[in-house]
Amino acid sequence: MPIRQHRPETDDFVNEFLETAVPSAIPNERFIDWEGLNDDLNKYEEQIDAITDLEGVGEDEFVEGVADALMAADDTREWIDFYFELVGERGNKYSSLEGVWKFYPIQRQIDSGDREAAADLASVLQDVGLQYIVDKGNVRDHYRGMLVGMESHARKNRQGACFEDEVEKRVRKVADLLDENGHDVYYEEEYTTQYNDDTGQEKTVDFAIFEDGKLTVAFEANCYKVQGSKPSEIRRSYNHVAQRMRNDGVIFIWITDGQGWESMENVLRESYNDITDVYNLHQADEHLEEDILSELQA
Repeated sequence: MPIRQHRPETDDFVNEFLETAVPSAIPNERFIDWEGLNDDLNKYEEQIDAITDLEGVGEDEFVEGVADALMAADDTREWIDFYFELVGERGNKYSSLEGVWKFYPIQRQIDSGDREAAADLASVLQDVGLQYIVDKGNVRDHYRGMLVGMESHARKNRQGACFEDEVEKRVRKVADLLDENGHDVYYEEEYTTQYNDDTGQEKTVDFAIFEDGKLTVAFEANCYKVQGSKPSEIRRSYNHVAQRMRNDGVIFIWITDGQGWESMENVLRESYNDITDVYNLHQADEHLEEDILSELQA
């Protein structure tokens, strides 16, 4: 059975959820990972110094200089990655109208002593505009700017990590409250449990609270800043998980938030109807500790 003590009608729950939802899980101070960005800058000091030495040279000399650096590199792939990051490209290959350059095969060719492969790649980089970057600006400042621009991709993963940090704070408070009330509890992150049936299937949850060494409460945490199909898929999956865990005597709780829910009211409504023990961060702050404590002391 669901543990929610505060169990409003579905429409009231949806309104309450949306009125108190946070827009995003990323706080201002973590919008840009300055520490990681500066680590990347420091990692490429050798590469930055080397390419800065090619400022103002002719095109052929530039290509030769880049090829020389690739041939002399201790870690060829690191140099390849740096050059392409300077022109705004990350990945395992570069493709254009003229062709595809896959970095792993090129790295192996260069490491085997193939200078023609190094020169070919250097020529591609010159065509793309690497020499223009070196000649027209400060390479270090340019690279820092590229890293800041690439942060938009990194924030997709950071959204989940930041939200899990917020949820963990609530889980820790629940565990502390239970401990204060005489329960022998502890919690773990990323815990995998096997269902108590003959399927042999397992489920890994984001957080788990144990009482007397036994799994008692399982948490999943998801934040959606934008609309998408994934919440609907997650809702169906979690409904199935919730039923199976309840059959095993485990409380299943889904903590979710984000402005993406504003355009997914139907999914939110179905989630509450199916799972019931659904909370955003505000609702968790208001009710979660009391709900779990009441359930375990019943």
